[in-house]
Amino acid sequence: MKAWAWTATRVVVTVSILAWLARDLDGPAAVTALGRFPLSAALLALGLVAVDRVLMYLRWRILIRPFTTLREADLARIFFVSAFLGSFLPAGIGGDVARAYSVSRGGSTSGAAVASVVIDRWLGLLAVGISGCLGLLLVPFDLFAPLLYPMIGLTALLAVGSGAGLYAERLVERFMPPAMRHSWAGRQLVRLGDALAAYRSHPSALARVAVLSVAVQGSRIVLAWLIGASLGIPLPFGYYWAFMPLNILVILIPVSLGGFGLPQGAMVWTLGPLGVPATAAFLLSTVFVGAGVIGNLPGALLFATGRARNETS
Repeated sequence: MKAWAWTATRVVVTVSILAWLARDLDGPAAVTALGRFPLSAALLALGLVAVDRVLMYLRWRILIRPFTTLREADLARIFFVSAFLGSFLPAGIGGDVARAYSVSRGGSTSGAAVASVVIDRWLGLLAVGISGCLGLLLVPFDLFAPLLYPMIGLTALLAVGSGAGLYAERLVERFMPPAMRHSWAGRQLVRLGDALAAYRSHPSALARVAVLSVAVQGSRIVLAWLIGASLGIPLPFGYYWAFMPLNILVILIPVSLGGFGLPQGAMVWTLGPLGVPATAAFLLSTVFVGAGVIGNLPGALLFATGRARNETS
């Protein structure tokens, strides 16, 4: 699909979902809820977003450090600028591409650069799934029964995929058609497979990244609970561990613009059976996504200063 057609599709999906949700939204109630949002809670939410971004940077830094000689300042700039660029691209995937490209330009091989963002993304998704499974097992089964088995299945697939990725070079060797081996795509797959397999020699790094990934998800769930409580949503903290992982996964589905549309629809759908009004659920998702956008603003500053420096040099 051409770029313009894909963008048009995402616009249509986003607008359609928002229009459908608008039928049940109470504008005055939304304004009142936002007006009552405590300043202290807003500041604490920004602090949690900052923690989230620092943990994410540390996670990726652990993965890329063995394969690059770039300075710490350069790695930090690449990470935060790519996160900012990812705000405008489908599910942040474009941000991953920008990060891998920037690191490869800095001296790392393209295979190692891509492998670092692939494993970073994959372990992040696995942490979401694990958090969701634990949350769903700890809350009343009848409230979240439709979510439990799909989440367990998805998490199992992610776990199997994580293990398979560490033996990617063997899979490429076994399953790649001989005719493809000397093509550009074939050579790139071989390089990526070798780079992914190299992480078998760094088990401690993978373990640290896994721990940080769970910490990232924990900080996001706490953030969602703080936003929900500040909006007057009377749900126990434990419930957020059940429904937020699913909603975080929905945010990553690249069919809407900037995390708007589908995530709000998913939140309304998951919280409706719990007695949460559509307006409150819509606000919870929107403020949560908005907090993520704010968390990427440091990257905007680094991007702007970098461009200004290049133009004057």
